[in-house]
Amino acid sequence: MPPVSSPIVQTGPGPWPRFFPVGCCLALALAYSAVAQTPGNTRAPSQERTQSVAKAATKTITEVAKSNAEFTRKSEGDVIELTDGRLLLVYMEFSGDGSDFAKTRLVAQESADGGRTWGKHRVVTKTAPGDMNVYSPNLIRSKNGDILLMFMRQHRPGALTNHVWKSTDEGATFAPLSEFTAGKDYSLCNATVKRLSSGRLLLPANPPVPGKPAETGPYAATVLYSDDEGLTWQVSKTIVELPMRGAMEPHVEQAADGRVLMVLRSQLGKLQMSESTDDGVTWSKPRATELSTPESCPELTRIPGTNDLLLIWNNSYDAKFRSHFGKRSPLSAAISSDNGRTWKHVRDIETDPKRAFSNPGCRFTKDGRAVLNYWTCEYLPDWAMQDVIDIRVAVIDKAWFYEPSAATEKPNAR
Repeated sequence: MPPVSSPIVQTGPGPWPRFFPVGCCLALALAYSAVAQTPGNTRAPSQERTQSVAKAATKTITEVAKSNAEFTRKSEGDVIELTDGRLLLVYMEFSGDGSDFAKTRLVAQESADGGRTWGKHRVVTKTAPGDMNVYSPNLIRSKNGDILLMFMRQHRPGALTNHVWKSTDEGATFAPLSEFTAGKDYSLCNATVKRLSSGRLLLPANPPVPGKPAETGPYAATVLYSDDEGLTWQVSKTIVELPMRGAMEPHVEQAADGRVLMVLRSQLGKLQMSESTDDGVTWSKPRATELSTPESCPELTRIPGTNDLLLIWNNSYDAKFRSHFGKRSPLSAAISSDNGRTWKHVRDIETDPKRAFSNPGCRFTKDGRAVLNYWTCEYLPDWAMQDVIDIRVAVIDKAWFYEPSAATEKPNAR
């Protein structure tokens, strides 16, 4: 199958699996060099307007893989930078109707030009015979430099096994390393594994509230953690619960003060946050932030070279909307310089009101570029979300997140 690598847009300032319906400024960075032409790539990302001394920090969005008749949904991935500067993206391809119950496979593509174009499509692993699907890739470096790939095999609703595979050849091949939580329901989300300053690996998980069904929840959030590079895993002593459908799709990051913060998908209209002061063993009761959000997946990470936290989420809320308490648009970013207590520098990454943008995962390269993968689909005429889904990658200069934007200077407080 030929790769799809169609750049969408480059701008300056402006404007999961769980069985859910698928629904201050920094100095200006130098702009990217011109994009190399590739066969079949007829549109290159537009270049920022030249300034006398420097160019504005850039944001380049590329459609990596479009849905087709064989694989109707391409979504939920993770990215890692290879030692030679190439980017490796592992994501999911769904067959059938593309629903969360459909058979899937994990596939990989690479980019040698900073995320502008993608190729070398290959299959990493498929759904095992008798299983429902394979889901939620997570990528991270081991201490010895190998690449670890975490994912889950869903045998049936409520029963899954989590896996760690390892690559010693920079992602060209992966081999099994360990299995854990076999037959239980510690479901994963994509692009959530993090390493703490202690060296511990944290892998957020999303089981149903004890005694509740896996298909409908309500759900709770917790963390799996490993102190031996993924060979063995323990489960946090705490599960985080919320009203209505529960606490969903947890993402974590360690703040500069040593606390580990967890952001959550919920139906409560405000972004919910929990914290741990013991490297993920126990978690606090969640609190609401000032940020409005529909029922969608938020991403939390640290901006390298700073003590700042970066949040990627859907900055909207509408309790009367067709689904998920609001559109999954816009896809926005905000920064916290006080370890998650308040948020500023709110900017929109994608704004098309007719599309949903969801399940973001963000990793930074050595030179300070954010590589953000997420899926997108067009809303149906009745505003239902469909399962015909494409995966995109946005490559954003670190400085872009700090630039002022009059239209999005404050969080949506509706």
